[in-house]
Amino acid sequence: MKEIRIYPKLELLNTWAIDRTRFSPDATKPPLCLRCGQPLAPVLAQNALSRHADVYICDACGTDEALCDAIGFPKRFILWDAVENQRLKAPADDDAWLLKPLCSFDQIYLDATEDQMGRKSPRTELAYSRSDYDGRKWWTTWFTVYEELKTPERVAEIDQFMDALFALPEMASLNTMRRMCRIYAEPTADPTECNLYCDTERFHVWLRLITRKRDYNLYVHFYVKESEEK
Repeated sequence: MKEIRIYPKLELLNTWAIDRTRFSPDATKPPLCLRCGQPLAPVLAQNALSRHADVYICDACGTDEALCDAIGFPKRFILWDAVENQRLKAPADDDAWLLKPLCSFDQIYLDATEDQMGRKSPRTELAYSRSDYDGRKWWTTWFTVYEELKTPERVAEIDQFMDALFALPEMASLNTMRRMCRIYAEPTADPTECNLYCDTERFHVWLRLITRKRDYNLYVHFYVKESEEK
């Protein structure tokens, strides 16, 4: 089964694995802190282990991370220096689908039409799911937007995507999803809602994540790529 990964989780671990080799046991030229971009202390133990990834960050970032966690606003990975300045080393031979906090397909919303339910939707939206977590498991309901976009290959890819999504440890419960949202996802004006996006072979995918209890907690929208329409 094809996997889903959350960006930049593995990229940070892979980059730190390379940076870690410069401590033997101390570093004559320390690598840069992945969080702020300043040099790490030459003695590894003088740095701090991040609360959100199995990587070392500088001592100042360790203190700031603790303070941010205490007030409930951790620094999202997308704002880490190594991510912003593209210092990450991607793993080789990785073909997983990546969930990212940045939308690369916002132009599709400019071409919206009214579906059968009277809801404005991009004309490329095949279907969307609505899920809620009842304290023990996820329950999902499906809605078809434009029936004419259905093909067996597209339906199979949607099923594969959803299986891979709920296989993520971050989706094990509402609490784990909430932690994922705080550090990986795109924030919105509502602090209980956030977004993630993904590009698969056939679809642009938008995940709307809602961390409130006793509410629908996840909407996943599937938009057919233009290359697939032809």
